[in-house]
Amino acid sequence: MALSGKVADDILERIFQPTTKPSAMDQAEETLRHPKRLVYVAMSNKVFYWRAHIQKFVLDSGLVPVSPFMLFDYYLMHTVGKDVVREAMNNLLAKCDEVWVFGRISLGVKVQVGIAKRMNKPIRYFDISDLPVTVMPITEETAQEELRD
Repeated sequence: MALSGKVADDILERIFQPTTKPSAMDQAEETLRHPKRLVYVAMSNKVFYWRAHIQKFVLDSGLVPVSPFMLFDYYLMHTVGKDVVREAMNNLLAKCDEVWVFGRISLGVKVQVGIAKRMNKPIRYFDISDLPVTVMPITEETAQEELRD
């Protein structure tokens, strides 16, 4: 079946038609009209080296990641007390729309999940054992606890 010249021309026109990028002002306006959901990224410090891959995964999912490992540069290289950092993390968690848990669940992550549950926030769990290749959604029941030293 041959395509008519007109149909082919229309297809080529759409393929090669220049697209305009939205200006910074247009992007800001769109963000104010339709803000993206904030996702609190919960993960053990034993897998913090995957933090950039996890951030990318959340961004690619169309949401905005809020990750203590990225914001506090691994807890400000231990120059700030744990209680101060923990309070800051809990405040971030409270501001976020949902919580995503990556990898095995440490004691700290378990507490964060408990806070999220009490605040009725949606919680999702992900297996990251195949990073950097894939992140797999899993259920709370199949999420595993981290072994304590």
